[in-house]
Amino acid sequence: MNRRDLIIGASALSLAVSIKSETTNKEIFNQKQREGNMSNLFKHNYLRLDDGVPLFYIDEGQGRPIVLIHNLMFGAEYFWQKNIPELSQNNRVIAVDMRGHGLSGKPNAGYNLKQLASDINEILIKLDLHDVVLGGMAIGALSILQYLSDYENERVSALILSEFTPKLVSAIDWKHPTFGDFPEEAAAGFSDSVRADRDVLNNFVIAGFNQMPNDEILEEMLINTYLTPTEVVAEFVDDMVKNDYRDMLHTITLPTLLLYGGDKNQVFPTAVGDWIQKEIPHSQLVIFNNSGHAPFWEESKKYNRSIIDFVSK
Repeated sequence: MNRRDLIIGASALSLAVSIKSETTNKEIFNQKQREGNMSNLFKHNYLRLDDGVPLFYIDEGQGRPIVLIHNLMFGAEYFWQKNIPELSQNNRVIAVDMRGHGLSGKPNAGYNLKQLASDINEILIKLDLHDVVLGGMAIGALSILQYLSDYENERVSALILSEFTPKLVSAIDWKHPTFGDFPEEAAAGFSDSVRADRDVLNNFVIAGFNQMPNDEILEEMLINTYLTPTEVVAEFVDDMVKNDYRDMLHTITLPTLLLYGGDKNQVFPTAVGDWIQKEIPHSQLVIFNNSGHAPFWEESKKYNRSIIDFVSK
């Protein structure tokens, strides 16, 4: 598959995989709720940010706190369901639905990385967390980099950064953009493509896997992403493509675990993890050769063990 097909226009973004159903996503979601197939996996908790937005979070286990920030579109409960049970056996695991996502509040504004960084800062303060292992994937990792840029990190003692690139768009001096090639003109039109056709996002989810989940699980995943409104996703994308975190990576002094899919990764087909490891002084890299953009799901046992070993050091 030509990875440029993922980026040039809405029609080119289609991966020739259609999600067929005789009912709408909302009807399927309601049906699954009635059948009990999407019941709560963990206890539900809420905190309220200073601007009034309620944030949903999961809080499981005891010990050193691991705070997890999910990828774009997904809610924490679904996203981390293969990770929280094992990680919380010896640690306190807190996984948050960031603003606009999942079961958290969906205000009219604030869908940018600086606001997510502010939200992370408030979460750590309001839950009175210390010695935190702060982890995030994709936009979750970028929001952590923004947090490190904007705030003192005395509450954070280690980082877990998974599946991100510090600069999403292509440039003459940059070899590791999203998809391996993401021209500025394509990036500028991506959010408009999202606004015009939600299936662009569905296809992005599909592209994230090396081994496709079965139809039922895939449908459930796509349903979960619909808890995040299309405009919220589009505004985050508008902001993400403007940022460049390359120059700040060498300033990170915290122990850092980097987790990346292998050469089957369509979203990040270049060796961006190796490049980042060289930039962050105290970092270690784990590659998941049987995964695409979703090692937390496709190789969850290795993913969990990598985190457990890192946190226990």
